[in-house]
Amino acid sequence: MEEDRAVINNSPLVSIVICTYNGERFLRQTLDSVLAQTYPNIEVIIVDDGSKDGTADVINEYANRHKKIKPYFKKNGGLPNARNFAFQKSQGDWLAIIDQDDLCYPNRIARQLEVSKEYPTAGLIFCDTHFIDEHGNILGHHFSKFSLPDAFIPKVVAGNLLLQVGCYVDSEAWFMRRDVFEKVGLLDEKLSYACDFEYFIRVGMIVDFAYAREILAAWRVHSSQATATAPKIRQQVRGVYLQFFWSEAVGWWTKALIIKALARSYAGQLRDRLLGRVK
Repeated sequence: MEEDRAVINNSPLVSIVICTYNGERFLRQTLDSVLAQTYPNIEVIIVDDGSKDGTADVINEYANRHKKIKPYFKKNGGLPNARNFAFQKSQGDWLAIIDQDDLCYPNRIARQLEVSKEYPTAGLIFCDTHFIDEHGNILGHHFSKFSLPDAFIPKVVAGNLLLQVGCYVDSEAWFMRRDVFEKVGLLDEKLSYACDFEYFIRVGMIVDFAYAREILAAWRVHSSQATATAPKIRQQVRGVYLQFFWSEAVGWWTKALIIKALARSYAGQLRDRLLGRVK
């Protein structure tokens, strides 16, 4: 027991952030996966963003049994607002994200900390993730969509690469040093669907990235959500591209690819209208 305390006291505290809204269905699985981490020195900041189902009961059930869980309940303000709230309540040296219906594999935090030691200038660490369905069946993995360079991606290059190829950092896989958060600031709360993408670009313009090629988390795919929000996601992503287009840190090759991405996005919007998905 004394040895365990010594290990924890000499290890950085990791704040694992979970923001939930009507997440009762899968929340127990998510919390179980977080509590099963092999790395011991964690706190779990869970924010209920005004849920109307039994989410609060699940949170209280787990918080009463596990001292590592720190619950907060607030009025609904949307995902980026809830994450900003959670970040400001956290105490960790590192911040890790997992969403309400996704899974952390047991060695996720331990492995991302190992990568941070291999690349000490990296302020944001990410990893590959599985796509799973509602029953936990594996559908694929995130890195299959991208051809990434070496495990270390220097600042500015990291931000430009996001604009060139899309969001290669999966939303439930990021792991960020607290001083980076203090430097970059809060998520843009106007971007309910593209807040992660915009934030990663801001971070990547001033901080080195590094990643583990291992699959350390799982993102649960909901087909109904994907079809309902695709046009809104496309609209917000276009806004992010336009926001960074005139930045001096964005190279001309990246600007050319932004123009190409915008053309694809507008073509997708036209297709949605022709198919009656949006008015």
